[in-house]
Amino acid sequence: MLKKVLENKEAQRGLIALYAESQSECTRNGACGMEVGMAREKDLAALLKHFLKDIMNYDIDNKLIEDYIIGLSKISAKHSGGKVGSAVKAKWTSADISAKEAVEKMINAEDSYYTNLLIIYLNSKSNKITIICISSEVNKTVIQSLKHDAFTIPKGNSRGIEYSTKAMTELLKSIYFKIEIHDVDLKGGRNAIERRIQFLKDVGINP
Repeated sequence: MLKKVLENKEAQRGLIALYAESQSECTRNGACGMEVGMAREKDLAALLKHFLKDIMNYDIDNKLIEDYIIGLSKISAKHSGGKVGSAVKAKWTSADISAKEAVEKMINAEDSYYTNLLIIYLNSKSNKITIICISSEVNKTVIQSLKHDAFTIPKGNSRGIEYSTKAMTELLKSIYFKIEIHDVDLKGGRNAIERRIQFLKDVGINP
């Protein structure tokens, strides 16, 4: 069902429009901020909910690793502005949980813990979006076989744990499905301030 929606040309057009709006929203002085990742996650959720209706659930407890549930399948969505194969976040940790502790939990988790991965690479230089789906079984196998080598913990104050280069290589050896969207213009979003001014006018707020 997920693949069918993401292959739909109208759905792709809608997703591009949503991504463009978020990019405009999160861009300041020509640079796109880190908050665009959460916005894109909501864009994807909105599109999937619009097309899949009650089959798709995005109202997930923040303590869980999945972002959406489609039918009985758990999905973790990952967005990246890097090239295809670039490392993506495996998990964000809360301030009171160490990254090392979180890694141990991921390695030793029960089978039901592991999610399907939906990785979306947005390449603004080539105007292309590449969507890659990895099954939960492959995700589990890579993590349990590589163990600590499956992850890297970026230096600094980031609480994000990334899949390692080695893990990404292994994950991409067993792709469940891959979709490429070409001629993508993410610069077509409305100016964030002008959009809000128009909203004020629409609700009758005028100087």
